[in-house]
Amino acid sequence: MPDLKVKQLLERGKAYRELRDSLFTGQYAPDLPDLPLDVSQLYKTSEILSQSQVEIVELDAVDLAKSIAQRKYTSYQVIEAYLLSAALAHSATNCLAWFFPLEAVERARWLDEQLEKTGQPVGPLHGVPISVKDFIMVKGISQTSGHIASSGFIPDEDAHIVAILRDAGAVFYAKTTMPQSIMHLETDSFLGVTSNPFNRNLTAGGSSGGEGALVGARGSPLGITTDIGGSTRGPAANNGLWGFKPTAMRLPKGMKGIMPGADGVAGAIGPIAHSLRDLELFCEVLLDAHPWDQDINIPPMPWSSVTLTKPVKIGVMWDDGVVKPVGPVREAMKDVVDRLRATGVEVVDYPAYPAAQAWTMIKHLYYLDGAQRLRDMLDGEPMLPLTTWITSGAQTQDIGSMWKLVNERDVFRNTYTKFFRSLNVDAILSPASPGPAGPHGSSKYWSYTSFWNLLDWPALVFPTGRKVAFNDHDDADYEARNPTEHEYYSAYCRDKAIGAPIGLQLSVPRFQDEKLLAVAKKINAVLV
Repeated sequence: MPDLKVKQLLERGKAYRELRDSLFTGQYAPDLPDLPLDVSQLYKTSEILSQSQVEIVELDAVDLAKSIAQRKYTSYQVIEAYLLSAALAHSATNCLAWFFPLEAVERARWLDEQLEKTGQPVGPLHGVPISVKDFIMVKGISQTSGHIASSGFIPDEDAHIVAILRDAGAVFYAKTTMPQSIMHLETDSFLGVTSNPFNRNLTAGGSSGGEGALVGARGSPLGITTDIGGSTRGPAANNGLWGFKPTAMRLPKGMKGIMPGADGVAGAIGPIAHSLRDLELFCEVLLDAHPWDQDINIPPMPWSSVTLTKPVKIGVMWDDGVVKPVGPVREAMKDVVDRLRATGVEVVDYPAYPAAQAWTMIKHLYYLDGAQRLRDMLDGEPMLPLTTWITSGAQTQDIGSMWKLVNERDVFRNTYTKFFRSLNVDAILSPASPGPAGPHGSSKYWSYTSFWNLLDWPALVFPTGRKVAFNDHDDADYEARNPTEHEYYSAYCRDKAIGAPIGLQLSVPRFQDEKLLAVAKKINAVLV
């Protein structure tokens, strides 16, 4: 009987995948020749988009909104370009979980009518396409939570965050892929593997990997992601993008909760985009809507852009003491630091704090129920290797053990904050990962990102403009310091990562989200 149940479940997953694939018809089913490893420029090279459409999808969200408001483009012209580009991106990377062009076109035409009637945009995002991670609710649109048993759920209302963005004029048109358990730094599920547009042999990251691949391939200007261990920042780094994980409760949520009732590690929701100013626009729109009036968990803190009135001092954590960054990441760090110093920004070395302790602590906090809820949700669906790996050490905690773990977390947070303040720096610059995007199935060390989830500090990933090249150090002679580092370096191969973008990370203490973006502007200025 159990075998029959699993067979039926797998057949259900296959049927849903075929239904998803059937959405790409006509002009949204491009007939492409053999694809190269790098498909990040497919929107240009395929000749499926017109020159005008190429120009549209190369704009960031700020310029898109401005261009529509100034009548340079209509909302319909913009969504038409993005629907074509998104279909191309999906055909090359498998980044979409659902696609709804008819609803998007209807919405865009309505927005154009409103602008024509009133002379005013509906809101600050009038006509801007926004893609959405699959498990975030969009009214009337089919979704999953990465596993078969959840497939086909159709919500009768928008998630809070989606409702606000819709009221601001956004156009929704695509749901993006996510991994089976959500808790992967890659994206693989019954819908298939999502690949990196810059090198399809590599992962796009996870768990917001569909967003990373779609935005990275210019199939979306702005995406809604979530992050409980690096799920926004990993895909941003892997796909050459900006990604922002705010303090967990700053922005309205888009889901009922990754692990309801278990607040050991609070998940955050945030944007992934092509520019720093798009991150700020996203936050401003959401917080200008006073989401705390509907959700008591959100602090009543309007977004207040910070202007730095004194010189910035940045601490550089070159290595977390567990897994040393590989050559291309080290070179990117050095390049950014040299540029900052050349413009007069004070940059000092910042010592690593016990990352091994933090990594062990957060893995225990992820599954306080021993991953039983996840197993119940899978309902017999076989676990993928990375799901098995992340849940392998999960232990069911009784109430006393849970209190102890949460107390240890809070002690760690306080101790670390004192440590940070003792060094008198404004922000910490660090790698987003020990290396670039890795081969599929190899992402098993997240502490460069999950460290900040444990602390609940806002953190931001930015693109350096560098990609892995053959002249980067290959680290072939490096002798690992510990088993975790050995496992990482065993999976890494510079020659197989050619073309992978390198992103770095910036972080500041809890609730200093606006300051983080202000410091990021200093870094952005030296990268232009």
